[in-house]
Parts: sequence; C-alpha cells; structure tokens
Amino acid sequence: MIVQPDRESRNVNEIFYENEARRIAELNEIFGEVELTAAERRTLVWLAGWEESTVVNVISAVRKAMAAEAKRQGLTPVRRTEKPSAERKGSF
Repeated sequence: MIVQPDRESRNVNEIFYENEARRIAELNEIFGEVELTAAERRTLVWLAGWEESTVVNVISAVRKAMAAEAKRQGLTPVRRTEKPSAERKGSF
C-alpha cells in the first residue's frame, strides 16, 4: 500500500497535498494489495505528484497490461466493482 508522506516533512502547499492524496488513492486501487519495495512506493508517491492526466494515463496503461496478462493466462480479470464468483474464488 502506498502511504502519503506527511505534509510537514516536505515543502508542499495544501492544494498539492490534497491532489497528491487523491492520486495516491487511485494508485492504491491497483497497488493496494501488492507487496511493494520501498523504492517502488517512493516512485509511486513521486508519480502521484504529477498532474492528474499523467497519473490517469499511467493507471490506464497498467490496467490494460493487467487485462492483457489475464487474457494470456486464460483468466477473466475482476473489475473493481465486480465481486469474484464462487467459481473463480479458488482459482487464483
């Protein structure tokens, strides 16, 4: 899970900090359950500091790659709003 650094530990304004928090939450939708290294977490926090469209495009590309990998493996990707069926529960 990606955790936003304390605002006081960096020289950022309130608007930047709020926007970064929103982007980190979006990234956590993908990476929240993934065990990340400290370097990976730092990179994702750095990415969250970029403008909204940059983060949205990276998230879109990651989702497409995840779907393509699931397709290659013959799996049906689970969407955020979809709950795994009883059939798929034990298949992972």
